[in-house]
This record gives sequence, C-alpha cells and structure tokens, in this order.
Amino acid sequence: MNRATNQWGIELIGNDDDKERWRVFLKPPFDPFVEEVEHEHGNYLALRSSGFDGLTTSKEVHDAGKQLFRTLNVVMAKNADADPIVNSAVIEFVPDGKPRKHIRIEAEAGMMRLRGGIVEVTVSDSDGNVIEPPPAPSRAQLWMRATDLKPDIGSALRYMEGKPGWIELYKAYEAIREFPNSGISEKEERRFRQTANTDGRHHPSPKFPPHEKPMEIWEARSLITQWISAAIDDVLAKNP
Repeated sequence: MNRATNQWGIELIGNDDDKERWRVFLKPPFDPFVEEVEHEHGNYLALRSSGFDGLTTSKEVHDAGKQLFRTLNVVMAKNADADPIVNSAVIEFVPDGKPRKHIRIEAEAGMMRLRGGIVEVTVSDSDGNVIEPPPAPSRAQLWMRATDLKPDIGSALRYMEGKPGWIELYKAYEAIREFPNSGISEKEERRFRQTANTDGRHHPSPKFPPHEKPMEIWEARSLITQWISAAIDDVLAKNP
C-alpha cells in the first residue's frame, strides 16, 4: 500500500470525536491517511489519498473525493463506529509554500451521539519502555485496499450508506453475490431475496413469492454487512 505522493488533500469537517477516529484509523504511511496541517488560525486535518494522483485541478479532486468519502464513511462506520465526515475544502500542497485552500463545501449531516472513547493499546518491556509495534495498515485501510482491488466491493459499501432500505440492500447484494459469504446459508440467502422482492420493497416478481417468515430490515443489513466483510477478507487473503 503506497503512501500518496500527490499535491492534494481534502479538509475533514465533522465533530471532533469522529475526526479523531479518522486520524487514529487512517495513519501514514498507508493509503489513504489523515495528515495534520499547520495553519496560523489553528491546525486542521486533511485526507490524503493515492486516488488523487494525476489530478490537476481542485474541481477534479473535489469530484473524486465525493465517491472516496462515501466509501470511507461506510468503512469507518463499520470499523470505528464513526459518524459521517464531510469533504470540505480541497487542499493544495505547494512546494516550499503554505498549503492553499480551495473552498468547496458539501451539505453537512447534523447528527451527534455519545460513544466511548478510542482505546489505544501500548506494550512495554520489563523495564517499562514502550515497545513500538511495526507499522501496519488499519482494518479500515485494508478495506479501502479491497475496494481498489475489487470495485464491486466499493459499490456494495456505498449502497450501505446510512440506514439502507430494501432497494439499496438488494443492489449491494447484487454487487457481492459472487463473492464468498462466510457461511451464510442458502436458506437465509433465499429468505433475504424473497423478502427483498416482496411487493413494496425491491421489484416484485412472481418468481419470488413472499417468504413465510419475512426478514426484518435489521437482519438484512446484518446479513449484507457480513457478506461484504467476508468478500473483503477473501480478496485480502488472495492479495497479501
């Protein structure tokens, strides 16, 4: 996983707890990563990504960032219990100069909730000296690597944004149905399909009569999340 070497970044906008989770789970030298940028009016955090390589204008970076942030927000929700972060100003890192901001504001979701803090584990030797572990990508960064290797996984994750309904869940299922599913039984898969295709949910079809025990929406979200996680594990195992 290569660290971004381009001139671009995007400022993170969100509550402090969520931005801290991004900083902790997205560390350099792995991709993507969060970098603290010094500024006379107060430091801020910026997302750096190899996905910005080759882009030449702030508009191109902003447009690329939309999909990147959609994917990352789902990845961080699943792996770090983080609420959405908004992609804000595009940051241009100028050689031998101060970073320049190109202001482009997205609508910000207004949601706050109480959560536990982030636990960072330290290991010490017998003399009390802290042993620094070797650098390793976080689970969130590994998930992002899987989306680069298999774009269908990224599509499935974006359909899981927020609280997906039956239409989004079925589209996510279609994106990952050919991947390993971590032991989800054919019976449960059929129950999901029949529920999703019942009148008023996905697209009704006489091929899929209503299931005698329809799946609850929370069950469907859990099933698809499990399937996506299994697909990611399979891709990463095959591409160490």
